[in-house]
Amino acid sequence: MPVRRIGRAACRAYLVSCGRTGEALLVDPVLDDAAAVHEALDARGLRLRGIVDTHTHADHVSAGASLSRALGVEYLLHEATESRLPTGRLRDGRRIEVGDERVEVLHTPGHTPDSISLLCGRDLLTGDFLFLAQEGAGRLDLPGGDPGAHWDSLRRLSSLGDDLRVLPGHDYHGLEDGTLGEERRRNPRFQDVTREEYVAWQRAVAAPTPDWMLEVIAANLGTAAAHAAHHGGAAPAPPRRGLDLGLPAGAPACSSGGSAGACATAASGRVPLLSPQEAFERLAGPRPPVLLDVRDPWEYGGPRGRHARGARNLPLGTLPAALGSLPGEAGEEVLVICKMGGRSAAAAEFLIENGRRRVFSIEGGTDRWAAEGLPLDP
Repeated sequence: MPVRRIGRAACRAYLVSCGRTGEALLVDPVLDDAAAVHEALDARGLRLRGIVDTHTHADHVSAGASLSRALGVEYLLHEATESRLPTGRLRDGRRIEVGDERVEVLHTPGHTPDSISLLCGRDLLTGDFLFLAQEGAGRLDLPGGDPGAHWDSLRRLSSLGDDLRVLPGHDYHGLEDGTLGEERRRNPRFQDVTREEYVAWQRAVAAPTPDWMLEVIAANLGTAAAHAAHHGGAAPAPPRRGLDLGLPAGAPACSSGGSAGACATAASGRVPLLSPQEAFERLAGPRPPVLLDVRDPWEYGGPRGRHARGARNLPLGTLPAALGSLPGEAGEEVLVICKMGGRSAAAAEFLIENGRRRVFSIEGGTDRWAAEGLPLDP
């Protein structure tokens, strides 16, 4: 089942097609890239069967509704959507016929209530439910986001094989794809954390939704009034670019909102977090985790240094060389601390990429540890 990527670098749309019949399914089209869709269909002699959005997008206005009208095909979202624009609704387990091929719908909420993934043979189109490598997944703090539901959705993938190719809705670091097995190893969202730990981690990194994203959500729901009815409060101000029921003139194809990407998890939130108090309680338990302080030696000890009691000093720059000598097995819990949390997050990312399955960065680092009155050694 050929799956071809079309559109711009950060926002990814896909054409799923049948080689024999020439029928195709369009997934996650971006409004400003509508011309590229027509070109791709014409160049390959494909006939569009329908259009699917994997969720109600927050970072770009979908071309689904406009292309649906222009080409006379169905525009589909999951039945949990509040959008007024689709002409049909999808249920979990539905199989969409594309010529001789079948595309299976998997309801994978968390980023949004209507998030789906599409199983296309050996390809898994994940939208913003799952990104590649350390980018993890789409934000869970946008309207309708639910960290607990996202944890549940990730566990649902356990029945799928490692050889599936993961094709996300965004990539901000030049990665083309990855297998599900690779993501289970390197993606921090597959860390061996409990549902409660996952929810606490995501709530700790939550941030307000920018006004421009609320405008885009309103457009993709169909009207600003629909957005207000779903999420409460007053409708957002009219969009700066003149949206008309979700079909703007000159709206951005894929707003990045900064180098990390508008829908991406912020860099500081890409690894599981623990507060100093939570870390201290675990260290006092019957099976204490490994505690690594990744600051330079002069920060760790000596006349000007101090460190959390029980921490082992392993400067960030030496971590690659010391990886093979770290205590414990891959599943043993590791806590990482630095001065304020930046270096410990980087170290945690590295450990996750290299096979450690339970790694936490301590929020606020040694400074917050000391401010909360937790024990220190010189």
